[in-house]
Amino acid sequence: METEQYLCDLTKQMFYRYLIEPTEENYSKIVSSWAEPFSLIGTGKHEIYGCAETAIQSMAENQREATSIRFEILDEWYEARMIRADIGIVFGGVWVREKAAHPADALVEMDTRFSIVYEREASGEWKMVHIHHSMPYFDQGAGEYYPKELSAKVKEALELVAVFKKKSEMDLMTGVLNHASFQRMVEKMLAEREALYLYIIDLDDFKSVNDTYGHGTGDTLLKFMADILRKHFPDHAVIGRLGGDEFAVCQNDCGGRTETEARLTRMYEDYRAGAREILKGRIYGYSVGAAAKVRTDTTYRQLYEQADAALYAAKKQGKNQFYFLPRTDGAVRSSAAEGRNL
Repeated sequence: METEQYLCDLTKQMFYRYLIEPTEENYSKIVSSWAEPFSLIGTGKHEIYGCAETAIQSMAENQREATSIRFEILDEWYEARMIRADIGIVFGGVWVREKAAHPADALVEMDTRFSIVYEREASGEWKMVHIHHSMPYFDQGAGEYYPKELSAKVKEALELVAVFKKKSEMDLMTGVLNHASFQRMVEKMLAEREALYLYIIDLDDFKSVNDTYGHGTGDTLLKFMADILRKHFPDHAVIGRLGGDEFAVCQNDCGGRTETEARLTRMYEDYRAGAREILKGRIYGYSVGAAAKVRTDTTYRQLYEQADAALYAAKKQGKNQFYFLPRTDGAVRSSAAEGRNL
């Protein structure tokens, strides 16, 4: 296990040099870790390199582009397998987002999967022989080996530009809106609607799911959560993934507290049944924080902070909770907020 962990650490170090600190010195260190012969397949159609020389030329172009962009790592995982005593493979995933200095309408986001083959040289040093990147596509259905759903949509689409615009607004893992698009939609609703309700849903102990069952199972659970939200909220509701294991829903009419609690109860029952199957009998629940727009000048940030405060209260109460906060000042008090078990 010591060798496997060492190779995982080498891989993690490489990604940090490549994404977080793309300096000339760090690029040189990355290149020096490549063996010869060496090959690389990137996420772009043009990114296929059969030797270190052509890959280094691409790295130089990448370095020039990297001077104008910085990333932050949202999630990462690494696993290693030994093929022989002198050959190992590291595979995993790295999810990054552009770290903008100022608020922006759109940010570069990449959820990449990778595999890297290492070989130990006669000197005892481990070198990278091959790197392969890929990116998940939510249009590829479960159990499909080819993205047939995507090709069908493209053939049926009347406006290709509209299709691409829609894709840019979505979270590629789950098919719901990404955070930036969700915020834009809610801000539009705030300007047009007198009454709004915002829910933030956070999967409890999601790190334990990844640690216990693996990130593949964690991804399945995230997709299932998105399906549950689409099933139980009306078509006019706006559904988004805020990041990691946190989702949000905004709707202009919840039908009152009784109907809201009934919907959340049905939703939770469906989730538990599906999660039990995904996690082979074990259940990890989720918590919900809810807030209502009660002033005409309420901003997205204010509504979000209310719902987030309610979610924090739900977590503090012991998780698997629904907490509602109608106040506009962010205070969580028993006279202003109501919580209950899901």
